[in-house]
Amino acid sequence: MSKGAEKDLELKLRFKRLLFLMGYYSPINVELIQYEGLGLELKRASLTDLDVLGVKFDPAFTAHRIVADCKTGKRLSEANRLFWLRGVTEYFGANAGYFICPKIHPHARAIAPKLGLRAVDEDDLRLMEEALDADSLVLPLQDPEFYQRKQSRWGISLPKGSKPSCEQLLLKQAYGFLSYTYWYVEQHRALLMLVARFQEIAHLLRPADERSVLLAYAGLERFFHCLLEMASHVSARGISDVQRNARVYLFGGPLALREKEAFFELLRGATGADEKLDPPFLGDVLELLNRVIKNPVPAAEVLADMEAIYDWCVLLGETDLGGLFGEGCDTGAIVLCRDAAITFAKAAGLQEGLFAAILAL
Repeated sequence: MSKGAEKDLELKLRFKRLLFLMGYYSPINVELIQYEGLGLELKRASLTDLDVLGVKFDPAFTAHRIVADCKTGKRLSEANRLFWLRGVTEYFGANAGYFICPKIHPHARAIAPKLGLRAVDEDDLRLMEEALDADSLVLPLQDPEFYQRKQSRWGISLPKGSKPSCEQLLLKQAYGFLSYTYWYVEQHRALLMLVARFQEIAHLLRPADERSVLLAYAGLERFFHCLLEMASHVSARGISDVQRNARVYLFGGPLALREKEAFFELLRGATGADEKLDPPFLGDVLELLNRVIKNPVPAAEVLADMEAIYDWCVLLGETDLGGLFGEGCDTGAIVLCRDAAITFAKAAGLQEGLFAAILAL
């Protein structure tokens, strides 16, 4: 890794730590893509990437999104980066965009507010860290070595020059889905696609394998993000009929749901087979969704807690969350984490032992 890339990583991780302290779930280096049609095939085209993405839902299930561009290069056009960040902020539907650079020229500071962005230099970043008492956080989110230790468990491992096996290709597709396709597809489609991806690789994931555990946790985090997005939609339509409104959301709207139901009715009449529109696991997912909606305050904390539990309990081998959260540990959020792990494992056919750290809490 180059010295510039290392410094960029340090900025990303420092900002990730700040977002965590503000309650955000915050993956870094999120790739944005577009699919282009080539005959009968679709080809993935990389557009750009987000240095840091922050996602949080409040107890009203309103989504809050932050994107950040972290740069340390000397030959940097700050104006170009700001206009680029404005476009990415709009493309991703973020509420706020942060341009983070050790030194920021006055002209960039003048441009940023006009674009609805925030310019943060080293002094600003340090003051934000002091305001949130970031150095008191025992979880070393800002440590590049800790981040690289986690990243070393991500992806398939192949000797140079060798070709992946069929099983490794399946895993590679799952990694690709989580890394970029998940953020591209229409959100209402993501949950069913996510479960389907993990059903394909369930037989390959083993609780004793550290790569399997990280992949399973990444899937679980996306799974709960899907639930929060669904809760937001259901809350907007009315929580008096969670099941109906959730199905309307999952199947693309009332008209699309009606068309799909009519198609399956015709299919049953033509074949005599008892084919159903709803996947077998949907009842369990909607039951969990109902618990999420009835417990909005702890539900709002679950996304960030899931990532922290993996880092604290799996990577660092700790067993007491009190050492991480202190008296601020919300038992309701932990219960929802466990319920989500059990529901996701059952839906995707995963071994519950992959989530042993959560289930032991």
